[in-house]
Order: sequence, then C-alpha cells, then structure tokens
Amino acid sequence: MINSDDSMSKLKAFDDTKAGVKGLVDEGVTKIPTWFHHPPEKFPVASDAERTMIPVIDLEGVAKDPMKRQQVVSRIREACEIWGFFQVVNHGIPLSVLEDMKDGVRRFFEQDVEDKKEFYTHDSTKPFFYQSNFDLYNSPALNWRDSFGCQLAPHVPKPEDFPELITNDKFKSVQHRVLSNLIGPRISVGCFFGYNLTQSSKLGPIKKLSSKDDPPKYKETTIAEYIAYFKSKGLGKNALEGFRI
Repeated sequence: MINSDDSMSKLKAFDDTKAGVKGLVDEGVTKIPTWFHHPPEKFPVASDAERTMIPVIDLEGVAKDPMKRQQVVSRIREACEIWGFFQVVNHGIPLSVLEDMKDGVRRFFEQDVEDKKEFYTHDSTKPFFYQSNFDLYNSPALNWRDSFGCQLAPHVPKPEDFPELITNDKFKSVQHRVLSNLIGPRISVGCFFGYNLTQSSKLGPIKKLSSKDDPPKYKETTIAEYIAYFKSKGLGKNALEGFRI
C-alpha cells in the first residue's frame, strides 16, 4: 500500500485532477510516477508453450446440435478446471458490433477532461462511473489505466456463483493482466454478471463437491463481504485467499 505522506499527497493530487492516466499522457509525462511501479518478480514470464495453448471454444452449431452442445459443455468444463479462462469463436456477435463498442470506449476517453469530470467517482455502484483505479488508495502499486463502467440491464441479475469458491477449487479463477501498447491506447472491454450487495444468503463450496477426503476449502461468505474485501485489498492478490479455511 502507498503509505508515505509525500506519496499520498501526490496520489491525492492525481485523484483530484479527475483526468486519470490519460491526463498524465496528455500533459506529456516522460516518466511513469512511482505509484505505478510494480516489482518485476510479481509477473512470472510465460513460456512459448503456454502462449500457444489457450483453449478455443467454437460455438458454431451449438444451438442446433445436442451432441455438439454436449461437446462444447465438456470443453468449457475442461478449460475451467485447467486454465480458468478460454477464447470463444463463432459466437454470433457481428464484428461491426465489437468494433462499434471499442469505438464508443475510445470516444468517451478522448472527450475533453471537463466533460468527463462529472462522471468521475469512486462509487462503483452508480449506473455509470468513471475512474482511474478503483483501488487507488489501497493498492501496493497502481495499474496504468483508466476505466468506466455501466449497467446494461435495468434489473441487474443476481450472480449464482463464484466458480472457484463454489466448486471447491475444481474450477480456477485466474487473475488476468494486459500489456499497454508502446504506441497508442489499448482498449479492453469486460462484461460481468451483476451482483446484489443486499443479498444476505451465503455462498460456499457446493456440498456435493465436498467429501471427507476433500473437505470445503473456503468458508461461506456473502456477496457484500466478498466485494468489500476485494476492494480493500487492491489488485494483485487473489481475494479468494482471504476466505480460504
């Protein structure tokens, strides 16, 4: 966590600009501030083999062919157990829609900073919010990024699970990272199931997936407890470890 008085003062000044990382770039910054420095040993280098083995899930014909659907389900299960992520192709979303989405993101961030300031907030429960790092004051080191989020559904669906927690480590929940481009911006768009912070029911390992020889590895928790811990610890650490028994 960034805790020196001088660093916190500079971080607060950065936050108060409401201009984010793009504001630093627009000002012509030539040296990345120390609050964005991560120790190199934090990021192990992947082998060439690891880079070429990402599972690819082909959804072509899955809606019409029951056998194909079962094969796809099996491949997704395998990818979740071994990798924790996969790439989907032939998903039916037109390329033009994906490009329009990225263009919309780009146009938002390229607006004048004064136009964006009214949306700048650390309250990610708002229907639309714009910020740099959600863990600005909690993270050991910040990420070189700006973000905005919005709710696409009027009634956000309740999440039914956290894959790794409820499967008792059978499925993996991997941390993801992206590299900034040397020239120009990099745009990433994430779509997440919504969560209801008022939901009081507990989430924990599915009892059918636990046994005497393989007891529950996580304690039960609520959505609100998990999200609060996730935000307090900052990025860089697996939040699930805070609930491991």
